Amino acid sequence: MPLPNKSNAPKVSKEPPAVLLGRGVLDQMNRLFDIMKLENDLVVMRKIEEHKQLLKDKQRLTMDYRANMKSIAIQPGILSQLPKELLSESRISAQKLAEMSDRNAKCLRGAVVATQRLVQSVVAIVKQEVVPKPGYRNPGVAPIGAAAYSPTCKPVAVSRTA
Repeated sequence: MPLPNKSNAPKVSKEPPAVLLGRGVLDQMNRLFDIMKLENDLVVMRKIEEHKQLLKDKQRLTMDYRANMKSIAIQPGILSQLPKELLSESRISAQKLAEMSDRNAKCLRGAVVATQRLVQSVVAIVKQEVVPKPGYRNPGVAPIGAAAYSPTCKPVAVSRTA
């Protein structure tokens, strides 16, 4: 078995685990920001195929981000071990991510509402064409013929004076 050369070997960091976690979360926030920004552009341009792959990446990254945030919530002392620069960078990135998340939600909500309205319009048009209109109809007469004789329909007279 060949010995691993240094370029293939995993890099060992001398930073404490808390700092590694902090840098990882910061990186995830920045990547989520970029993905949501790109997603907004793809939704507006209606590039559905590209959006499918991006959505998978977004879901995977979101799950990883939530898992890391959960581990930070379980061990709140981790934050006190982070350098001040990393904390301030994280605050700025968190604010940017929150704003982009709001914009992303509005963009996606708009696309969903537009699609729902389109589908409802198509359904309404199809209903008008397919569903018969209520009312009396002479079954022996084609819809175009107006006053044709039919042996199945008998004229009826009603006297309201009695």
